[in-house]
Amino acid sequence: MIEERRLVETTTGIVDSLWVYPVKGAAGVAVDEVDVLPGTGVLHDRSVAIARGDQAVPRRTPWRLRSAFKQVARDPDMTHVTVTMPAPGVVELRHRACPNGSSVRSDQAQPDQEAVLRQWFGEPGLRLVHGDAAALWDVADAELSVINLATIRALEQLIGTTLDIRRFRANVYVDGLPAFAELSWVGRRIRLGDCEVEVIRPIARCRATSANPRTGERDLEFPSLLTRAVGLPHLGVYARLVGPARLHVGSTVVVSGRPDPVRLIDSLRERREVMHPWPREAEVLETIREDDRTISVWLRDPYRQPVAAGQHIRVHLPTATAALTWRAYSVSGRRDDRIRITVRLRGEVSKTLASLASGDCLLISGPFGVPTLSREPRPLYLVSAGIGITPVAAALQQLVADRRRVDVLHVDASKESATLWPEVVELARRCGATATLFETRLAGRRPTKRDILDSLAGDRDAEALVCGSTDFVAMVSQALRSAGLDADRIHSDPFLSPATEVPVRRSAPGPGPHPVTYLPDGTGATWTDADGTLLELAEQHGVSVLSACRSGACGTCALDLVHGEVSYLIDPALPPGSRAVLACSAVPTGPVVLRLPGPPG
Repeated sequence: MIEERRLVETTTGIVDSLWVYPVKGAAGVAVDEVDVLPGTGVLHDRSVAIARGDQAVPRRTPWRLRSAFKQVARDPDMTHVTVTMPAPGVVELRHRACPNGSSVRSDQAQPDQEAVLRQWFGEPGLRLVHGDAAALWDVADAELSVINLATIRALEQLIGTTLDIRRFRANVYVDGLPAFAELSWVGRRIRLGDCEVEVIRPIARCRATSANPRTGERDLEFPSLLTRAVGLPHLGVYARLVGPARLHVGSTVVVSGRPDPVRLIDSLRERREVMHPWPREAEVLETIREDDRTISVWLRDPYRQPVAAGQHIRVHLPTATAALTWRAYSVSGRRDDRIRITVRLRGEVSKTLASLASGDCLLISGPFGVPTLSREPRPLYLVSAGIGITPVAAALQQLVADRRRVDVLHVDASKESATLWPEVVELARRCGATATLFETRLAGRRPTKRDILDSLAGDRDAEALVCGSTDFVAMVSQALRSAGLDADRIHSDPFLSPATEVPVRRSAPGPGPHPVTYLPDGTGATWTDADGTLLELAEQHGVSVLSACRSGACGTCALDLVHGEVSYLIDPALPPGSRAVLACSAVPTGPVVLRLPGPPG
């Protein structure tokens, strides 16, 4: 088992199929071979787009946000558009609903294009535009997209649904490699026959993948299905070409070496892009037996991601059926590039973690969740039960240099069973905090609301972090609210297991349009019902909102509601607070202004 989890230095597969998408959002064309060029990607790929009538896009345009174009995420009817190339560099479009009607050609005069496109889509001002020296990808630096067919097959087993690969619009489909192997490719160079590419990021899937490629019907909530199945919103990878080459179906795929996180981080810095909570292989440094039912695992994070109190990481483990299973664990400690998770031994996942040895590799992602400690010097209550002590330990580590008043209350069966309690007491001493342990075995009962409030200072201006079971979190939160604490200053970190049911989205209360502003950059957008959630609207307009579950359960996408009101299409698992918005599940009911969180402290 240990050897299976260590990084495989070299794996090989084959290029199963190649696809070119001459028109952004329209159907692709399967080819046996194709030329690829650095800076351009696949020849003719995404070289043409249908510009919207309300967008000032010149006939030849540099890369720009996808909101300027017709696209499957917002316009599922784009799946009905087929493409041929009757002459070199000339694109001809037809609509499946009008097989004998007029076509649109890229060498036509613009008025003729507009007339036919309006007949197809009912929108004025649509016309074809050409990418100027760059493909019109959703992201500016992509040149090639790659998907592992073994991963598709494993997902089909997990979600019980056949997946048409045309949903994913990849250039290269590879086979013969382990399922989900591509999650460790970011930062590596791989070979596709004679073509060498550098993998630059995993592909975060949006609602375009929910549209059936044959009918355009949104027949799957695919992003939610994906994250619930494997704990990640990613499928496939983007790559950049190292040099010009010719790709062939049947070529050997070679993945070798280890990722180079330094080169990856430097590359992101050059592009002024922040590191995202992408999947990566962390090195196991040490596994510590805390007691007879708890272990801690120290990991070296190759991305050196900052982690704040209240955030969690996800671990992703292979199963016997080549799928992935996952769990979320609050970070209980951090030192430089090292992070610690502390795990109660309850099932197969925790037992597998307990068997890890120094030098093993563990696939992780994150951190996720909203940093819970504000920068304001308010009094702070840290209230936890059982293994909920883990984020409290992380919070106290963060607070050692902070002179605010802190009260710690932990509930456990006894002092002997309270994992990390000696560490928490020592950290509290260094912080000048009070630390109280409520021993249920000694008291002969669980704590009441009065017990909770009697153990704290009773300052209405305080903020609180509450960690434990959902029932415990709800009880403590209610007690604190009854004592006068503002609900927006009570931060919850409950135990939540991966959900398996598919979330059902209700309709938006109105069709819009509503203006939406994302601070601090001030990016403006206009929301209509076709845009989906506030997260999906942000993605269309290039606003980077971190997300994880895409179904209102984890809090990662929480934004501050500066102005306006929202409605939820999916009921959040836990209320986010009166002035917080879970962007993955919410839509505006009028003009809104939202503020993205700052970096963790």
